[in-house]
Amino acid sequence: MSLRVETVKRWQVELNPAQDWLQYEVGVDGCYVVRIQCGLCNKHKAKIKDLRNFSPAFVNGIEGASLKKDNVKKHFQSEMHQKAAALEKLSGNVPNLPSALAQSIEEEHLTRLFDIAYTVAKLELPLAKFSQIAKLEVRHGVDLGQMSLTEQKCKEFLEYIGRSTKVELIRAIQESPYFSVLVDGSAETGATEKGMIYVLYVDHTGLPCVRFFGFREVEHVHADCLKRTVLNAFLEEGIDIERKLVGYLADSVTVKAGVASLLQNEMPYLIHMNCISHRLELAIKEMFQGTSFDDVTEMFLLLARLYRTCPGRMPELKSLSQIMQEGEIKSHQAEGTRWVQHKQGATKALLQAYPAVVCNLANMLTQTVLPKEKSIFQEYLQTLRSLKFILHLLFMSEMLEPLAKLSRSLQNSNVDLLDTAALLQKFYVTLGRMNNGILRGALSEVLKHTEKDPQSVFFGGTRLQADLEEARAFKEKLPSYVAAVSDCILQRFGSLHHMEPIQCLKILEVDLWPEAQEDLEDYGTSELQIFTGHFEKLLSLNHVDRTKLPEEWLQFKQFRKENLSQVSSQQLWQNLLTSQQSRFPNLYHAIYILHCFPVSSVVLEWGFSAVTRLKANGRGKMSINILEYLTRISVEGPEPDMFDPGPAVSLYCFEQMGFITEPGFKRTSQYAFSDEEPESPNKRQEVCFFEDQYSSDD
Repeated sequence: MSLRVETVKRWQVELNPAQDWLQYEVGVDGCYVVRIQCGLCNKHKAKIKDLRNFSPAFVNGIEGASLKKDNVKKHFQSEMHQKAAALEKLSGNVPNLPSALAQSIEEEHLTRLFDIAYTVAKLELPLAKFSQIAKLEVRHGVDLGQMSLTEQKCKEFLEYIGRSTKVELIRAIQESPYFSVLVDGSAETGATEKGMIYVLYVDHTGLPCVRFFGFREVEHVHADCLKRTVLNAFLEEGIDIERKLVGYLADSVTVKAGVASLLQNEMPYLIHMNCISHRLELAIKEMFQGTSFDDVTEMFLLLARLYRTCPGRMPELKSLSQIMQEGEIKSHQAEGTRWVQHKQGATKALLQAYPAVVCNLANMLTQTVLPKEKSIFQEYLQTLRSLKFILHLLFMSEMLEPLAKLSRSLQNSNVDLLDTAALLQKFYVTLGRMNNGILRGALSEVLKHTEKDPQSVFFGGTRLQADLEEARAFKEKLPSYVAAVSDCILQRFGSLHHMEPIQCLKILEVDLWPEAQEDLEDYGTSELQIFTGHFEKLLSLNHVDRTKLPEEWLQFKQFRKENLSQVSSQQLWQNLLTSQQSRFPNLYHAIYILHCFPVSSVVLEWGFSAVTRLKANGRGKMSINILEYLTRISVEGPEPDMFDPGPAVSLYCFEQMGFITEPGFKRTSQYAFSDEEPESPNKRQEVCFFEDQYSSDD
């Protein structure tokens, strides 16, 4: 495009003749403009770069086909240019002392008001409480200035708190070379589908970090629309998802339908997983349905209801337990959202309290005069004393014990995927043992006693109603039970423990590294080759030299042996991801990617639980933006006494009040005079080693 100098000068006069803001570069011929730049935005870029709609185009300059009046006009009308113009105007005036003092006082008032608004949000109180608390502060002599103390003002303050926090998150993701996306969806009655998005990346301390990114409304629950929604959420913030996305984890059926397949068409290396935690819950719940184990789960509910509806029965049960030296009996919830853990806890509690429960029911049977109660207690006792019930209870206990352990491990925000695969492999070994008829523990003992003398089989001091046919029938059904368990687990998990990308995580298990030099040199080489093949395209997009990976891997293993042999796996990888990037520039990318494998969406559950509470706490219909700000504060915000309103106050002063303030407010707390920093709720211990602590010359 040929753009004359006179044309550019005319544009500036038409848009704003009072300021010399449009700068241009002339070509060698001296007649045509080859580059246009906004002088004001370039001058004040340090102070406007955190604006939501900041674009570096006119800061760095536009060229070629972009040299159009329409582009210049759009920039002139943009938020970033208007803020830069305001800064330029302020910089030309030297504020007098009264004006500076007034700004300082106003900032102090705002700091207090932002504090109150944040406390209301963090404690998940109705926003109307802001006005009441603020007025109470005024009654106590606190100066809050002349600003209105309304619910609407509280929402405005929360918006600036949310925006200032989001700016920090966006910057962290933009600086991260890789990340994964975790998505879930929830539709309310009469409302559109809302997608909740989290991101998994490695933070500045070298630890995996899961953060709430935001909500997005979904127009249609179709794969193409859902894919566009997820991608646009990041593109709107200037995040290059194609070069950074490692994994995609979805939980809700409405959100995961077909989206991963579409993404994998463009990014074949993408690690796609459905939430392992939910898959486990569904698998175990399904495998017990429609079998004799329904009698066991029904008894859990019946006993729980019996002792819950009559509180006087529980102390009697506890007293009996102490007399019989069975330990302290605690009531256990028989139902809950975590099916595996609730049923495992109920199974454990019943096995522990079994003698006391049977004795207590027998006492209640003799004491009651009501025919209906007698019938109920007799039925309970008959079931509890049957060999069939005890065998299924013991089998269920043996199955649920390792699965409950796996379920608990999946409920952390940071999950070790390799450990998850290892636990699954161990469980498959247990299934194989039981399928071959090799039983252990109480289950094996009860079956042996039954085969030896069916008329004198005891369990927990109680004689069971048993016969040899029941024992044989159970042993005949045992392979079908094991097969049902195996089929359910395999159907939900497949060959997770054999997936090649998952096996690459073996590299991170430093405790497994061999001590012998020859074995150490070969360790992890094949896994690194698998990793390189799988992520070939992603590594190429980020200009990683794959040919140098084996050499750097060998050097790093030697570096660890000589300098960091005493540190944990976590500390070792923190060291690489924070201070050793320049020494191992290509290996750094491989380790970073492995730390971004998504596993569990438990944080999404926490997020939607917070949304449910927020909407129930006396709040009317909220916009999706306010809901996002409140959710971010609820699930990730620090406690009120640790909150620093400085960044939010600065943003408010800059945009609403026409003056600039540096965040000078620092929260004092119990940590102020301590060498330790408060522990982050979604991070493990933050320990780093820096490069200057170790030298290759040592």
